[in-house]
Amino acid sequence: MSQAPQSPAVQTLEPAPGFDPLVFWIKHKSSILAIAALTVIGLAGYGFSEWNHARKTAEAAEAFGAARSPEELARFASSHQGLPLAGNAQLLLAHKLRSEKKFDEAIKTLREFLAQSPTHPLAPAAHLSIATTLEQQGKSEEALAAYRSLAVSDVRGFATPAAWLRAARILKTQGKHDEARVAYENLQSQFPRSAFANDALLEAQEIAPKPAPAPSGNAPQTPPPPAPVAPAQDSTSPVKPN
Repeated sequence: MSQAPQSPAVQTLEPAPGFDPLVFWIKHKSSILAIAALTVIGLAGYGFSEWNHARKTAEAAEAFGAARSPEELARFASSHQGLPLAGNAQLLLAHKLRSEKKFDEAIKTLREFLAQSPTHPLAPAAHLSIATTLEQQGKSEEALAAYRSLAVSDVRGFATPAAWLRAARILKTQGKHDEARVAYENLQSQFPRSAFANDALLEAQEIAPKPAPAPSGNAPQTPPPPAPVAPAQDSTSPVKPN
């Protein structure tokens, strides 16, 4: 009769030689408790900070929605500096000032916004608004420089197509058709799917085409076509009397 195979001996896990958890706990209990307490405090502080930030953001959104007049927007932007909504308020304030033809105040507000929040998501819109305000003031050259600066510094920005289009229109008005054509082409090549690209295509077609280059002095001259020769009179035809 065969004997049942014996099960292998169960191996027990034992602490590594020289390490006693109980001794380690007794020796470092105070440090472990201190680290655990700091961790709990840090997590609690982080949670409170996030809650407080969310509360302030909600309150700011409510206050921003209630701001209507330029004075209310200015007070909101001043009292909520550091929040993204403060920049939004400054942009809206500049728009209202421009609509009231307070161009210098609008530009000042926009430049303060850019100085305080240069990385704001709507910073390109502020640059575009400055250029638009300059153009409405009749400062075409300054506006043109501002449009070009925005288009070159923020090649793929959301405000760049509008900057190229408005720059091209100024150049076209000034009769600088070659430069206007370049601006239109930049817009079409960089933003072919933009709604502005179709405007650029149509407006570029209104510009007179480039004149053909004059032939150089060494180029062969094409001889003029021969003058037509009158047909010879037939001697047999009757001659009309005088």
